[in-house]
Amino acid sequence: MRRLTRSELASRVGPRPPSDAFWRRAIDRGEAALGVGADAVADANETGEGPAEPLDTGDIVDVDDHAFVVADVDRTDAGGRIYRIELVADRDED
Repeated sequence: MRRLTRSELASRVGPRPPSDAFWRRAIDRGEAALGVGADAVADANETGEGPAEPLDTGDIVDVDDHAFVVADVDRTDAGGRIYRIELVADRDED
């Protein structure tokens, strides 16, 4: 399990990282699906440094005052990935 900032995630997923609008919708809904192209997966595998995938199940992405956990990963036919992320509940909401 890794914990990434929004900018660290952007550097892993390729030339078109998730926009501000994507993150606002994800926060509002409490979940989202993040698509990553095969080129980002290939880049991660080719460098040999660090993880072989841009994200893995259980990774956490911090976005401002919110955190998302990667709940599931689906492989696409084209070699990319679809990461299903879920908003982690604030501890203050007990």
